Amino acid sequence: MRKVRWGRIALVAAGVLVLAPLALAYLVLRASLPQLEGVIEEPGLKAPVSIERDALGIVTVTAASRADLAFATGFAHAQDRFFQMDLQRRLPAGELAELFGTLAADQDRKARIFRFRALARAVAAQATPEQRALVGAYTRGVNAGLARLGSRPWEYWLLRAAPRPWREEDTTLVAYSMWWDLQYGDFRTARMRRTLDASLGGATCASGWKCALEFLYPAHTQWDSPNVNDEAALAAGDARDGVLGPVPGADALDLRHPRSQSITAGAAVPRGHQAATGMVSVQEALAQLLWRASAIEPRESADTAIGSNSFAVAGRLTASGAALVASDMHLGLRVPSTWYRMRLRLEGADALDLNGVTLPGTPLLVAGSNGRVAWAFTNSYGQWLDLEPLSCTRISDTRLETPQGAVPLTTIIETIGVRGGSAVRLPVSSVAAASPATPPSSGVIGPGAVLFEVEPRENRCWLARWLAQLPAAANLNLQRVEHAASAQEVLELAPQLGIPHQNMVVGDAAGHIGWTIAGRIPVDAGAARLSAPSGWRGSDTQPRIYDPLIGRLWTANARATDDEASLDAIGGGVASLGAGYDLGARARQIRDGLLALHGAVQPLDMLHVQLDDRALFLARWRQLLMELLDAPALQGAPARAQFRGLIDAWDARAAVDSNGYYLVREFHARVTHDLWQMVLHSLGIESAASPPMQFEEPLWRMVSRQPMHLLGPQYASWRAFLLTELDATVGELQRRCGELARCRWGAHNPVRVRHPLSAAVPVLASFLDMPTLELPGDHDMPRVQDGAVGASERFSVSPGHEAQGYLHLPGGQSGHPLSPYYRAGFLAWARGEPLPLLPGPAQHRLEVRPAPGQPVH
Repeated sequence: MRKVRWGRIALVAAGVLVLAPLALAYLVLRASLPQLEGVIEEPGLKAPVSIERDALGIVTVTAASRADLAFATGFAHAQDRFFQMDLQRRLPAGELAELFGTLAADQDRKARIFRFRALARAVAAQATPEQRALVGAYTRGVNAGLARLGSRPWEYWLLRAAPRPWREEDTTLVAYSMWWDLQYGDFRTARMRRTLDASLGGATCASGWKCALEFLYPAHTQWDSPNVNDEAALAAGDARDGVLGPVPGADALDLRHPRSQSITAGAAVPRGHQAATGMVSVQEALAQLLWRASAIEPRESADTAIGSNSFAVAGRLTASGAALVASDMHLGLRVPSTWYRMRLRLEGADALDLNGVTLPGTPLLVAGSNGRVAWAFTNSYGQWLDLEPLSCTRISDTRLETPQGAVPLTTIIETIGVRGGSAVRLPVSSVAAASPATPPSSGVIGPGAVLFEVEPRENRCWLARWLAQLPAAANLNLQRVEHAASAQEVLELAPQLGIPHQNMVVGDAAGHIGWTIAGRIPVDAGAARLSAPSGWRGSDTQPRIYDPLIGRLWTANARATDDEASLDAIGGGVASLGAGYDLGARARQIRDGLLALHGAVQPLDMLHVQLDDRALFLARWRQLLMELLDAPALQGAPARAQFRGLIDAWDARAAVDSNGYYLVREFHARVTHDLWQMVLHSLGIESAASPPMQFEEPLWRMVSRQPMHLLGPQYASWRAFLLTELDATVGELQRRCGELARCRWGAHNPVRVRHPLSAAVPVLASFLDMPTLELPGDHDMPRVQDGAVGASERFSVSPGHEAQGYLHLPGGQSGHPLSPYYRAGFLAWARGEPLPLLPGPAQHRLEVRPAPGQPVH
């Protein structure tokens, strides 16, 4: 009996030893949940503010002053999303290695050369007194919200790190994180464009680029669908863009006689690169594992380009009589989601009622409605940065030696803190003054250009310019849109907005609609605008369209206008190369979907356009395959015959059960990749970079016209090439699926919305991630959905009729997995079910009062 008793005691003790740490971890985790109800006091407020949450955790803030509204916004952001905000400020500042150790140091080096923290301080210094007060109040709110948590946010316990207080400049850094995410990848595009231009033969066109380069980077394609004033202009534009242009001759591009020399066009070595060495502790190893598993590193290549849809219908075509604006911004999907839903209500003489999405880390409504106007954004590709090579033989902190002479440099040492390792001293060099090697007429190389990368083997230095480097290009003027009363007023404000350059679609309660580029654009149209802009455009020269007779506007990252002056403003020195636009197939489906709406248009009509998953883009490729797989091609080839039978029955949609779509898509993807690599190989360029986003146009000219000099020497004919590509596609699909009939698009492309830390701790994945689902959609159609890339929000609203609008996000409001709001709304987003734009009845109410006797800022 005594042995049994002692055995039971041992089992209980063992259970306590196991369960006690788990219970403690659970209690610590719960302690970091925000307080949702009650009354608290905080210094610096002018009057009480309320923070209400509805059943989905959507926050409504009500305050008597704009500063108090900003304070409460920061308070709510910090309580629900502080870790996300921390990563957003660290990314452009180059301070991620402080959390994640040596592996993150390479990413920090990339960011540090632009010195965004110093730029953020300069932007803060030039802000208006009202903007400084707004950011100051927001900063106090963030730190108050962080301090009010019963425990540090849970991610810091996992990292064994302490959160750093918010600083006023951090809000600008969060804005710079969007510049980084939306534009930094264009440096790789610029690098490949320069390399190709130098390698191509043939004539040089009036643009200054090789004519053959304009073939590979077309400014116009058959899919282009720019905004137009009326039906006649639309028909004329389609007729013009529908004509295939010429192909370059063999003197300019000859794939049958590739060059023997090899040029590496991959990533070069940044200055100050140091390999991680030495032993690390268990905790540092965990931090490095978390970094490897995270989705923090930004996308940098064209094949993962960020897109979006936004469109508007004039009030004369809507059921309400007010304009109708729709938005779905496509970004990388993660937990928590990029945006945070809020209703911001300001009472009194300057009353505001703002509904839409905010970006945690900033105090402003990014997109949505103020009751009089509604606005939305899509990324605008253009010449906002550039990269230029320079022959160099030696680099020091004070000079760069070139065959043409020395280039004087100014060098600042940046110190990158590294968790668990030695700090990295990074020399950041920029051109100090003009020299024989840096003529004043140069578009990029000149005073202020940053030494971006160095290729020692090629004796080549790359110098970079980015409008983001100019303090005057960034500001908080987006706040002025809050009080705008008309679409016309927003168009007037757009050139003053210091944000990454965006297509902005706006509509007002009176029914007017407009499009413009929101962001500061230099007056200069040429490459010099990046080096020494002579001024910024105003509303008289900023690209814009107001109240087109056709009554509809659409943007989807493609060419948005036919106006030559506007195209020069957007594209600058690369306007003739398409300015990096996305292919227009998605824009065309949106356009045609809107044109099919003839009256009494309602918000749900916009949702149907957003969820359009028809694969119109691939229809001609399916037809090409049907013609390729003729009787001779099928003879003795049962796999080819099965392939043909399956695509013959396709339903022309990227549906989860679609078999034919998946097969045609994979063939198209293989041909695209292999022909692009064939072009690079013929020019002696070694690179894994993806082709330009508009490569579809030259690709189709190649496969439809089949000029022999644009086919590699290993193929006797284009038919032989295409059949080889088909057989390779069939073989790969059989390997993946077992047999072709089992190849389903949804199974190949499940949607995984994951927390950045879950892959490092797989046992927590089901706890941290959203459910993995098969969803319809793909690139080049309105319903963009490809793995972890998709609509970061969807909304539609008529200003003044917010109660009829909808808005949903791919995740919940909270970043805390124990919160009931962690996954709230995700399934509605996944299923394409509309959730009301306006928050529902309050389930919780927290009142924040001024602390007695405390000074008001």
